[in-house]
Amino acid sequence: MELKFDKKEKAVGIFIICIAMLLLTTVIVIGRGKGWFKTYITYYTIFDQSYNLEVNTPVKLFNTDIGKIKQILLVGDKVKIKLSISHEFGSRIRKSTRATVQSPTVLGAEHIAIIPGEDDSPLLQAGGVIPSDKKKSIADYLGEFQVEKTAKMIIMAAQEITSIVQILRDPHGPFFTAFKSLNSLLAQVEKMTSEIDAGKGTVGGLIKSRALLDQVHGNLDEVGKIIGNLSEASAKTPGTADQMKETLETLHEIEKGILESVPDIKRTMKDVEDAVGTLKIILADIEKGSKNIPEVTRSTSQGIQEIRKAVNNIDKVVQSLQQHYFFKPRLPPEPTGRNVDAGLRQ
Repeated sequence: MELKFDKKEKAVGIFIICIAMLLLTTVIVIGRGKGWFKTYITYYTIFDQSYNLEVNTPVKLFNTDIGKIKQILLVGDKVKIKLSISHEFGSRIRKSTRATVQSPTVLGAEHIAIIPGEDDSPLLQAGGVIPSDKKKSIADYLGEFQVEKTAKMIIMAAQEITSIVQILRDPHGPFFTAFKSLNSLLAQVEKMTSEIDAGKGTVGGLIKSRALLDQVHGNLDEVGKIIGNLSEASAKTPGTADQMKETLETLHEIEKGILESVPDIKRTMKDVEDAVGTLKIILADIEKGSKNIPEVTRSTSQGIQEIRKAVNNIDKVVQSLQQHYFFKPRLPPEPTGRNVDAGLRQ
């Protein structure tokens, strides 16, 4: 017998199939999220007490859920706990692995934490017992953080602060003594400043009085005059040099005449030449600059004195020659002076 379905029945059937597929998909998704389709390995661990653990309490490795508690049993005076750990983390459970009870905070919900063992340790077979460690109490945490020692240090610091405050509040203590000394020092400084502003004392007199400034200005004027005199002397130096050159030329002519007539004067004229050479050096120094005018004047005076001595020697030689019996008859007579007197006044 062949069944026939109308359109409504077909539509209802397709709707029911879709709903069933949707429910199946939902179950699969939820199951994968809940771990319904995972493969678990059973292990056991034993504690001295339950530490408020319950069934389905998570089992964590490095704060990552790897399983849960399936059952809690009392065995004698111990608490035996059945663990279901995901198969993918079974390779991390070794004979050196240890289990302990931890909580995110001191008073938070507990969970079983798996502490991995050494990598070279053999794997723990399924159904094996994982060694356990006692859960740390508040006293253990306080011991780790050395709370007692820290508290003692805080108490000692508070006592020291209290003693310091007492010292600072003492009117005869170092703080108030230093403060009083500072006030007296500031008062003295203020007094000195007011006296200086008023022109009192040495410093005030120097600042307020214009006598010192006038003296400084006077000294500057004197320096200006000295510089002006030096400038005038420097300006006159070229004219002096020209006069000295003319004098030297005249001395050369005298020297030539004497050498032609009197051979014995050569030795004396050598001294004159030396003096002339010295004067030339002096003139050269004068032409280069007139910064050392006093030294140049002194050297020139010495040269002129040497020339005068040489001329005097020449004059003495000429006079001795005039008195010689050989030259005296041959010299022309001296010119006679003529009386220019206009007679006695009436």
